Amino acid sequence: MRSSISQRAFLKRGWRAFIPAALIIAASTIGIGSQAVAADASRDALIRAAEMAYLKSAVFTPDSPMMDALLAPAKAANPDVSDDVWAGVKADTGSAITSVMFGPGSAVETTMHQSLDKLSNPELQHLTVLLSDPVMIKFQQLMADPSTQRELMQGLMGSTVKMQAAVNGVLVRHGLKVPGP
Repeated sequence: MRSSISQRAFLKRGWRAFIPAALIIAASTIGIGSQAVAADASRDALIRAAEMAYLKSAVFTPDSPMMDALLAPAKAANPDVSDDVWAGVKADTGSAITSVMFGPGSAVETTMHQSLDKLSNPELQHLTVLLSDPVMIKFQQLMADPSTQRELMQGLMGSTVKMQAAVNGVLVRHGLKVPGP
């Protein structure tokens, strides 16, 4: 059946009206999708900024007592090695351990990323500002100082006996046996 002139005119106008509308819908869908991608990228950048601000002081320095403790067996096995060589070994070991502990894919980095992902964007921004505060940075540097680390290690070793005594006390209060040494 043939359509009337008015029907054909309507269909022609309808397609002309439909095509721009379809293009607008498609463009807005792409825009919304790209906004979501941009929001994800922006959020990821906020998370990375907070991670960087937190971990920038998480470095095992060559003068850290941790390096002395970790390398003591190697130093005993290599008694004829010069202090210059050991200085290089300490620096390389500090970098290697920092990378393993805090680098991409490490347990610390993964856990931190998951935890930071639970914060809102304004909270991530606020946290990054707090972690980048000069007083916070100074505090982190003081905590990373080798003398502070030595004191902390001694304190932790001294606390081991106290912690075991506390655990044993809890076991006894619950009527349980205390394991032998």
